[in-house]
Amino acid sequence: MMRALSSGVSGLSSQQLKMDVIGNNISNVNTVGYKASRIRFNELFNQVLMPGGQTVAGGTTNPVQVGLGVRTGSIDRQFLQGVLQTTGAPTDLAIQGDAFFVVGNEQQQFYTRAGNFRFDAQGRLVTPDGYFVKGWMADDNGELSQSAALDNIVLATDRILPAAATTRMRLAGNLNAGAVPVQEVWTSSRGFTLAADGQTADGTADLNDLAQTTTPLADGDTIVISGTNPDGSAVSATFTYGAANDGTTLDDLLTVLNSAFTGATATLENGKIVLRDDQTGDSQLSLNLAAGAGNTGRIELPGFVNTAEGLTPKVTTSALVYDSLGTEHTINVTFTKTANDLEWSFEVSVAGDATVTQGGKGTLLFNPDGTLASVTFDQAQSTLVFEPNNGADPVAIELDFGQSAGVDGLTLFDGASTVKVAERDGRAQGVLTSFNFDETGKLFGVFSNGVTRLVAQVALSRFNNPAGLSHLGNNLFAATAASGTGQIGKAGEEIASTVFAGTLEASNVDLAQEFTEMIIAQRAFQANARTITVSDQLLSEVVQLKR
Repeated sequence: MMRALSSGVSGLSSQQLKMDVIGNNISNVNTVGYKASRIRFNELFNQVLMPGGQTVAGGTTNPVQVGLGVRTGSIDRQFLQGVLQTTGAPTDLAIQGDAFFVVGNEQQQFYTRAGNFRFDAQGRLVTPDGYFVKGWMADDNGELSQSAALDNIVLATDRILPAAATTRMRLAGNLNAGAVPVQEVWTSSRGFTLAADGQTADGTADLNDLAQTTTPLADGDTIVISGTNPDGSAVSATFTYGAANDGTTLDDLLTVLNSAFTGATATLENGKIVLRDDQTGDSQLSLNLAAGAGNTGRIELPGFVNTAEGLTPKVTTSALVYDSLGTEHTINVTFTKTANDLEWSFEVSVAGDATVTQGGKGTLLFNPDGTLASVTFDQAQSTLVFEPNNGADPVAIELDFGQSAGVDGLTLFDGASTVKVAERDGRAQGVLTSFNFDETGKLFGVFSNGVTRLVAQVALSRFNNPAGLSHLGNNLFAATAASGTGQIGKAGEEIASTVFAGTLEASNVDLAQEFTEMIIAQRAFQANARTITVSDQLLSEVVQLKR
């Protein structure tokens, strides 16, 4: 009877402990990163009333034992993944996987699944209790050392990213292979014809034989020539009919025209005077003929129209570059089609007071398949150097037009010109404006100059037996001999877990399961209480036997 009482008492104690575990789980249903606990019971030792063995009849009997109650076998943490909930706070971090964040102070190191972190007044990433979040800090160039020791993660809000001069610029895109230089041409609006038969006049025709001469010209009558040369300089000359140096024919008039103009040639084509620029490209060429005011004769001279506008195919692209002080300079690169097949020239200029001192001009030669063949610089220097003239160091930029016989840079195909500056380094000074974490726990600072720079990476730790960790409260765990030493590493590399920013891991407590366990515990407690009650009644009957 006493054994039954003892068993009932142990049952009451165990079910009360189970209710303690259930109550703790329910109370932490909204605790960030909380992992639910479960209790498991073991049977207490047994009293042997009769040992088993072989009987005199030759058979065997089973031992006769009676249990003496129950005891707590274990209370285990269930490290199952909790639901990830979006918070929008950039310093809230959650882990998808079985790893832990590493936190601590200068003396101790702890582990947690609760990633509700914040930056303190010194820019250190800390837990709500002030423990430092551990990781690896990047150097000033944004590089993580492979051998660096764990350190506190710090992001100073007053951090400045120094200016850096531009040292490299890569150009890419297409130059139109169909672009052809054009010569400027001015043509008389109507042609000269012979008065005798109306046929088109040639250069040997005398001006007085033309149908356009309504009154014969006398010696000394003039034709005034005016206009502009291709470079824009003014042209002014006079053709004198019958003069020893000028003559009387259309060819004589053309000779005077060609003497008057520089860089252009006049010809007679189908009775029309044609003035053509000797060079292709942009031109300011123009021509006008007028009869002298005091002429005796009368000739109707045609006007001139621009029948071909001079064109030099050009493509210009621009980019901002920086000097050692971080001052912006606009570089313009102009590509010009030359008269040679498969060849373009280029010229670099810098806006403002800056002056190009080296590597500003050259020639690009392309292969018949449209790929780049070679780049020739006028000064045999592939480095563009310009003087900012503001106190900064001279800026030296390596110009990259692409690989020879490749299509990674400039090409020459029959299509629209699409040249652009594809890449360039250098930057102005920048101040920290924002930050973000990626899925590997890397912390990036975003600066006002558009540069995003790696600042640090959060460390993660993984245990072979996370259930063996010692729970310290405040969502913190400590390593024990049962858990083993944590394997510390980077998410996505040594640790197969993912970090999500702006997210927190919710408690993994299942309320439906906890309520079910609560009912079971309640019924078990009632049953054990009934065991004690019935045992007491039986003992009472024994006491009553004497009466």
